[in-house]
Amino acid sequence: MNEFTFVHAADLHLDSPFTGLSEPGSEVADTLKKATFQAFDNLVDLCIKRAVNFLLIAGDIYNSADRSLRAQLKFRDGLRRLNDAGIRSFVVHGNHDPLDGWASSLHWPEYVHIFGGDSVECFTVEKNGRPCAMIQGISYPRRDIKTNLSKRFKRNDPSLFQIGLLHCNAGSNTGHEPYAPCTLDDLKETGIDYWALGHVHTRKILSPDQPYVVYAGNTQGRHVNETGPRGCFLVKVSDAKGAELEFVPVDTIRWDQREIRIESLNSEEALLTMLEQTISGIQEHAEGRPSICKLTLCGRGPLHHTLHRAGYIEDIVTQLRDYGLGPVPFVWLDSINTHTQPEIDIDMRRASEDIVGDCLKLIQEYRNNTKNPETLREYLSDLYNDRRCRQYIKMPADDELLSMLDAAESLCLDKLLGEGDS
Repeated sequence: MNEFTFVHAADLHLDSPFTGLSEPGSEVADTLKKATFQAFDNLVDLCIKRAVNFLLIAGDIYNSADRSLRAQLKFRDGLRRLNDAGIRSFVVHGNHDPLDGWASSLHWPEYVHIFGGDSVECFTVEKNGRPCAMIQGISYPRRDIKTNLSKRFKRNDPSLFQIGLLHCNAGSNTGHEPYAPCTLDDLKETGIDYWALGHVHTRKILSPDQPYVVYAGNTQGRHVNETGPRGCFLVKVSDAKGAELEFVPVDTIRWDQREIRIESLNSEEALLTMLEQTISGIQEHAEGRPSICKLTLCGRGPLHHTLHRAGYIEDIVTQLRDYGLGPVPFVWLDSINTHTQPEIDIDMRRASEDIVGDCLKLIQEYRNNTKNPETLREYLSDLYNDRRCRQYIKMPADDELLSMLDAAESLCLDKLLGEGDS
């Protein structure tokens, strides 16, 4: 096999609006406005810097069927840069940007191929004049594609590495609309060696061995539920090692959510210090990128009533925004949610003869059994040994068991007592 490299990206959503934000400042708004475009520039830069042989984009280049001219020009110009570097681009359209949407009459560079929506097309890619891979793909002719498009793919040349480029919903628990639905087995049965998938915004490797089945995720998080690094996969293919996948972030702004418990906070000064430390921690983990975050205060503690004073949280948010905008890169605090409860005397409650006392006594009994972890594991064996669960969760370590009991105790108190009982 002729060794080669490619980049697999998806869900660029160029010119996408950012949702769920409360009055971002001008610096934040300007960064957000450019974010999807800058992430695409970073993607193109990566391809050129690593001298890849081709780029795959698995759908949803744009955010809507009636894509903006600005987004189309940006996309065309980026692919032109790749073309000038001798790098081919292969593109399919998805449910957000189907082929029947409005498109300007732009001239696409020579090394760009945009797959049609009538049938699966196949292209052989060469390196140094020798065939190295075959790429198959199909675009969405319209938005609502509910048929299994993977059934149209098949292995054509056994001597070449086969790549399938598809925007689809693989499996039933992706959290996305079931466009072009298929199963993992459907994809594996086609004989394709690498499935370059789009549609699911969180990167996932559904099959880590050949045949590889991979969601690249989106290149730029667009709201607070799309936290953490976003980017693409750099894939190296060789006879000796098969396909080696390297995730490379290309996003320009990060989203973050943090939960802060108030049990150990005995003063407003301690609260503010903890919140500032959280903002600093978010900045440190953003890999040199600006961030937008939402914080949630929860748990039972002496600050509960202070936090619920009129205007108090708003003042804290203003203070922390000033704090977060000081360093470079900035951290913009969008909001603070308060899910706190009044402080409680747990020992007194545990001694009471009611359902709350019974629950706390039971949890304490389990906690005492951490001295003999096997006893606790017997209680949990039905869950962790169930065939439907064990592929997703593993039996906790000893210290994790104790942490789970503490969380369970806090949750039971919150649910059974609410805010009015201390």
